[in-house]
Amino acid sequence: MTGGELFWDALDEELAAWRRDGRTASFFWRDDDAVASTPALSRLAALSAAEAAPLALAVVSLPMADDLAGALAGIPSVRVVQHGFAHRNHAPRGEGRGAAELGPERPAATILAELAEGWRKLADAFGESFLAVVAPPWNRIDPALLPQLPAAGFRGLSAFGQRAASEPAPGLMQANCHFDLLRWKVGPVFRGEEAAARGILGHLRRLRAGLADPGEPTGILSHHLDLDGAAWDFLAALVRTVARHPAARWADPAELFAAPDR
Repeated sequence: MTGGELFWDALDEELAAWRRDGRTASFFWRDDDAVASTPALSRLAALSAAEAAPLALAVVSLPMADDLAGALAGIPSVRVVQHGFAHRNHAPRGEGRGAAELGPERPAATILAELAEGWRKLADAFGESFLAVVAPPWNRIDPALLPQLPAAGFRGLSAFGQRAASEPAPGLMQANCHFDLLRWKVGPVFRGEEAAARGILGHLRRLRAGLADPGEPTGILSHHLDLDGAAWDFLAALVRTVARHPAARWADPAELFAAPDR
């Protein structure tokens, strides 16, 4: 039996355990770095539409091409979120710090002004399909910015790793990704089924055991422009499996980032 078969068997067993408990496992799908209509984007959107699997497409606002909105028209399963502004690194090089566009290196007022400009551009282009959610490039954002995002019109934040709180600032809901299909140091290439087992099955098991935030779905991160053949095959199989399994569901980003009832 191949490693891939082992992963899918293990996923089926895990979801069967959720079903025995009378529970449904929720998954969140985000895809980063969209800027234009491309064959890869068409493939991604078609996968989302075919399985009615809600997708949060993180669009880089400054370089966004005019054809992107038309490419997504009529695909209600795809919702747009804001992937920073220019996807430009402002962190100093050579200091061992990760790349960041929304880090502490620049004045908050400058960053917020850029985000506001991007917000207007995306809202004009996508209308109701746009969610006022920030997905920071490289999944890094200065924590000091978070309390200021709601006043700038943002209602959600999506980064990477287990969230510290569902609402890191009043009026700001957070839902993160927990498994990136790609590894980047020698790639981008598909991480493989063993890594998927650690990232996806590991999070599902922690959830079922009460060791992870029960309100946060298992987040899957893809990058359509960089997926290799193995990553595309895995993503398509995962989207279909979750969409069709009686104990699994793809969470709607519009629901995840909605303000809680007070």
